Amino acid sequence: MLFVSHDRYFMNRIATKVSELTQDGTTEYLGDYDYYVEKKLEIAELKALDEAGSVTEVKAPVAASTSQIDKEAKKLERQLVRQSEEIEQTMEKLDLQITDIEEQLCKPEIFQDHERVLPLQNELEKLKSAHEEVMTQWLEIQEKIENI
Repeated sequence: MLFVSHDRYFMNRIATKVSELTQDGTTEYLGDYDYYVEKKLEIAELKALDEAGSVTEVKAPVAASTSQIDKEAKKLERQLVRQSEEIEQTMEKLDLQITDIEEQLCKPEIFQDHERVLPLQNELEKLKSAHEEVMTQWLEIQEKIENI
């Protein structure tokens, strides 16, 4: 399947081979887009070494835009990971509260007293509902992290 795209992430996930079309002809690189960029940098560095006779760093023009995209993607990923960790802490607190209330409800002196059970049961339902909402947020963030 042949596709042309400006979306580097799409290309990294789908491509198994990159074909570069230039005035001199076609060059194929076996791998995804990141592999292609690495090889282009290596080739540019080797050319610079051959021409200058000394070590100099040369970057392909594609690398500048790719590095900017990478920086933005990594920044977004760090933010999402932080959010994920905060949500995980919230879920742990909710789990502890839920466990505490469930243990209270299992005690015979509370279980047999319906006046004490009702408020605990209402609180338990609220906590479980909050836990579900937080879990949904966490799953959405995990999905975003995977798509980066």
